[in-house]
Amino acid sequence: MLLKGMGVISLIVTIIAGISLGLSKIYFLPLIWFGCFLTLVLLWCLFCTICTRFIDMKKDYDTHSPFFRYFVNNIIESLHIFLNIKMHVTGMEILPKEKFLLVGNHRGAMDPLLTMGVLRKYNMGFVSKKEVYKVPVISRLMHRCFCPKLDRANIKEEAKTIIRASKLVKSGEASIGIYPEGKRNKTKEPLLPFLNGAFKIAKKANSDIVVAVIKNSELIFKNAPLKRTHVYLDFIGIIDKEFVAAHNTAQISEKAREMIEAKLSE
Repeated sequence: MLLKGMGVISLIVTIIAGISLGLSKIYFLPLIWFGCFLTLVLLWCLFCTICTRFIDMKKDYDTHSPFFRYFVNNIIESLHIFLNIKMHVTGMEILPKEKFLLVGNHRGAMDPLLTMGVLRKYNMGFVSKKEVYKVPVISRLMHRCFCPKLDRANIKEEAKTIIRASKLVKSGEASIGIYPEGKRNKTKEPLLPFLNGAFKIAKKANSDIVVAVIKNSELIFKNAPLKRTHVYLDFIGIIDKEFVAAHNTAQISEKAREMIEAKLSE
């Protein structure tokens, strides 16, 4: 893990500096460690920023990039540390070998990143609202790592996003996640109304749908960094491609909702 490596390098530099300075100036050592660590982090951020400038935001990438996925994975792992998050995951054994559409409830801003971190071997991406694409650097990494931009106000662009997401799944290049609620659920209700169009991706890709439930992610920014947040991500079932092919999006949506509601009520 990159961040831990930076910590180790900073410790080595601090030890060498401590030997050079002697015991009389030992009080400088914490500052030396922190300064070295901060310098390494800033250099890494600068390197990441420079590299992402080579990503063409007008091009739809159809192949996986281990190089840029490495950046994303390290950002996710760093957030786990800085935000004091502990993930608890169940149901990994039910996941299909082929790429799939993932649907679930949406409670916190970190939900997509946390899920991408867990499902990194599936080249996981998430359909993302256009507003998220306003974030510098992150928006470029999202674009390169299979997070299609969704503009619900533009029906034509929304259709293009669904087609792109389905092609990525069908080609076996990526699994795609989408939240049928359409936005974060900030209410006390278990779920917001589902948007059936989300399930068109699986219909067009002829893929299985993995149904997931996440809990406690809405507490992360309330607790961080002093209090640890235990986030529970459960993969609760599969809606197989045969069911998807034989039913319309409203019926598929209803089945997924029933599965999620049943899990949330436990």
